[in-house]
Amino acid sequence: MPYVEVEKGVQYYYEDVGQGKPIVFVHGWGMNRKVWERQVVDFSDKFRVITIDCRGCGNSDKPAHGYEIAKLADDLNEVISKLELKDATLVGWSAGGSIVIDYATRYSSEAVTKAVSVGGAVPRYTSTEGFDLGFPPENVEQTLAAMRTNRPALVRAIADGCFHQDVGQAMKDWFFQNFMEQSWFTEKTMADLGKIDLREKLSDISIPVAFFHGLHDGVVPLSLSEYCVKEITNANLVVFENSSHAPFIEEIDRFNEELLAFIQS
Repeated sequence: MPYVEVEKGVQYYYEDVGQGKPIVFVHGWGMNRKVWERQVVDFSDKFRVITIDCRGCGNSDKPAHGYEIAKLADDLNEVISKLELKDATLVGWSAGGSIVIDYATRYSSEAVTKAVSVGGAVPRYTSTEGFDLGFPPENVEQTLAAMRTNRPALVRAIADGCFHQDVGQAMKDWFFQNFMEQSWFTEKTMADLGKIDLREKLSDISIPVAFFHGLHDGVVPLSLSEYCVKEITNANLVVFENSSHAPFIEEIDRFNEELLAFIQS
């Protein structure tokens, strides 16, 4: 099984298929690489497709530390560096979008030349003075409290809330099962999402960025992506009118078409 050591004693599991220009997919909070299965199949005939399990998720190690978004972006940099990637496109979903955008603000090299945030929780997930686009900070506190008392029930609600269309119970169950593979330590990532603020760092991004967002997203407000597009020099917004938080599943064909167009632009 392929692993990359992102720090001493911490291994990231990844899958690497296809040849050509690399695309690195980063899953959302508490999820794993499996959510990108359709993209792996559809893109691996023309691209080198790499999917990773972030720290605490899937087949990767589950230490008790290192779950902050900035640290997860550092982990991502280690993966990219050790796989010696060049001219790669990063695609991050939800908290993975936060990781990808944080990476883009701090790591500038020939390794990554484009980035995509899919329903990303950026520039900040919670509202604060002068910024009312995010959710109230109490929402994160309530989520953390629910994780402590009944994590399966909370995860079930999050899994079901990712969809706008009637995708069927089997799909919701599959999402729930993937969520439940996470370590309980991933609650630290959720806590960090309640605090991080990348607003002042968006101007540091020098590569093209696309923001993909479901019109009906109730997990991460569309207004956050709209804000980011205005603050980043070379950014564009793609809205998926029939999706909530997972347009790569609810609108597979259009999602893949938009991603391909962005990579080739």
